[in-house]
Amino acid sequence: MKKIFLSIFLISLLSPLTALAGTYIAAEDSTAYTIYYSGLVPCGKEVCKGTTLNIRTIESALAQGSNFDQACSAGGGTVYRGEQVGEFYTGFPCTFCHFFVMLDGIFDFVLFQLVPPLAVLMLAIGGIMYIMAQFGGAEVLTGGGSGGPKLLGQAKKLMTAVVMGLVIIYGGWLIVDLFFDTIGVADWTGLNQGWFSIKCQITIPSLLE
Repeated sequence: MKKIFLSIFLISLLSPLTALAGTYIAAEDSTAYTIYYSGLVPCGKEVCKGTTLNIRTIESALAQGSNFDQACSAGGGTVYRGEQVGEFYTGFPCTFCHFFVMLDGIFDFVLFQLVPPLAVLMLAIGGIMYIMAQFGGAEVLTGGGSGGPKLLGQAKKLMTAVVMGLVIIYGGWLIVDLFFDTIGVADWTGLNQGWFSIKCQITIPSLLE
């Protein structure tokens, strides 16, 4: 049973990483742009910038097989590649602020996209185990060796562990975000926008695209 739970967790954790993406705000002159990036790292590569980016359109286009340039254009943005050096581009230069943007993106992905469905799955498994122990022929072996009291105990332990894990995970995340707010790199935004957003100032260099 433990091996099954571990396998489900690892598959859920690793399989969506290729789809990881995020946004942040960067300024050029006096204009604020939304920057969309794909992958884990928010800098050092081409990004999509625009004043009114449609993120859903961009991600939908990427999911349908469009390349990054096409998806960015469909979402109302332009691709920023940085300075050209030979045949290559430098991408959006990395700053210290990008470290906090990357952490925020990882936290948002794990806490809002990965943890909730995984927790629901584990609770559903625990519920099925509980029902089987109560109504599914509890005494599978003499003394309830693989069912009955043993299965009921496993179900309760699983559901308790899930609840405690959620408290620890989201409590720790709240502490980290409060720390970011204290040192001045994040602002409280409310639940609809993820509770916190990175406000560390990032400037778009005046480079050739």
